[in-house]
Amino acid sequence: MRSNNRRPGRPCLLTPERVDAIVRASAVGAATSLAAEAAGVSRATLARWMGRGRDAAETREDGEPADPRDDAYVDLYRRVEQARAQMATQALARVLQAGAGSLILEERVRTYTDPVTGQDVEERQVHYLRPDWRAATWWLARVFPEHYGPNAKSFDQVLDEFTARELHDEHDRTESTELAGLAERLQLALDTPPAELPAPAPSSFA
Repeated sequence: MRSNNRRPGRPCLLTPERVDAIVRASAVGAATSLAAEAAGVSRATLARWMGRGRDAAETREDGEPADPRDDAYVDLYRRVEQARAQMATQALARVLQAGAGSLILEERVRTYTDPVTGQDVEERQVHYLRPDWRAATWWLARVFPEHYGPNAKSFDQVLDEFTARELHDEHDRTESTELAGLAERLQLALDTPPAELPAPAPSSFA
């Protein structure tokens, strides 16, 4: 008897044309909803496809047998992830170029004949964007948020927190040592027979 829990094969909606449209949209940084709209499917459908592809890809990376019914979903997931990674890398490169002042705004090539040598000469003129510190700040805040993000703490704050933590740990260690000594003395008293216990000091009211 065939199980009813088996997942169906590739649905008719997941066509190569739709996969290409999703990948193209992802390559320019389009959001999931826009990528789905570009392919003519709902966002929920695309999310379901991507989720199945991700799960199947991770399963294969763990060494488990591949299910051929997941091939189309794995291909979609991997191509979209690669397109997004390439887009993000290119965008980051442009941000860093803007911060360093190496982003090209305009490039002109002029060709003329040298009147002395009679040879054709190619002259290239490049105009760069002026360095913008805000681009570097944006990059630092997102790559190192603990140091440069909006909630980053100053060195003095970090030092004060470290000192307070050390003092707290030292207090805990001292209390732990005192409690251990008390427990040891209590255990010794419990294990000592009454005859061996020291006699109580005489009362001054006797």
